[in-house]
Amino acid sequence: MTAEGTGVVHPGASLARPGEPSLLALLALFLAPGIAGTIVYLALAGPIQAAGAPAIDALLIAIVAVILPVEIAILLVARARLRPAGEAVIPYRERMRPVTWLWLVPALIVAAFIGSALFVLVDGVLASQVFSWAPDWYLRPVDVAVVGRYSRTVWIVSLAAYLVVNVVAGPVVEELYFRGLLLPRMERFGRWAPLLNASLFSLYHLWSPWQLLSRIASAAPFIYAVRWRRNVYLGMVVHGALNAISGVILVVSVAQRL
Repeated sequence: MTAEGTGVVHPGASLARPGEPSLLALLALFLAPGIAGTIVYLALAGPIQAAGAPAIDALLIAIVAVILPVEIAILLVARARLRPAGEAVIPYRERMRPVTWLWLVPALIVAAFIGSALFVLVDGVLASQVFSWAPDWYLRPVDVAVVGRYSRTVWIVSLAAYLVVNVVAGPVVEELYFRGLLLPRMERFGRWAPLLNASLFSLYHLWSPWQLLSRIASAAPFIYAVRWRRNVYLGMVVHGALNAISGVILVVSVAQRL
């Protein structure tokens, strides 16, 4: 039993309940899409750049062709297995009042940026020290210092695709998968479930591992809120909004150098 009211997790709470994946299965479900996608990204980055496009295009291809399809496939398999038993694939669909949306979404966006800012220096240290061996394109798939290396047309197409994938497709599928499917099936971890979900979600981003801590800090607030409000759509909105803000900043930075 989880003594959630006191914040104490009983030793037995780490055991999977009927229908819940084991810890090993959870690790596989979280990490497999990221591992597969990162392998494809690393394999494509060289040829993509040789063809006259930035490395971010290789990552976008990996996301669209591998990462999101793997997550969608797992969602479909879960649906086929759970629906005959009458179990909802995405349990967190409770409604929220409009006034709750109006204050909670901005609050979570602010919390995410504060959390990320607390670790931005750590990100830099990890990138420059721990990952100093990595090629520049891996550390900076969009390097504003070398924007002129690629044509204006290539950048327009690349950034448009980046916004569509990063602001719409990615957040929708990832929230359905990580918060819709997996988070409700981590209840045995009690109030630690959202933090564990945020940590594994951050670790899944193997294409930018130096951002591990800042991503946990930025994602944890809205993941806790999704569990609190039992609403996966809240995660989609906040996740998409955060990516939209960072995406617009990136587009402006590149456009100023074209």
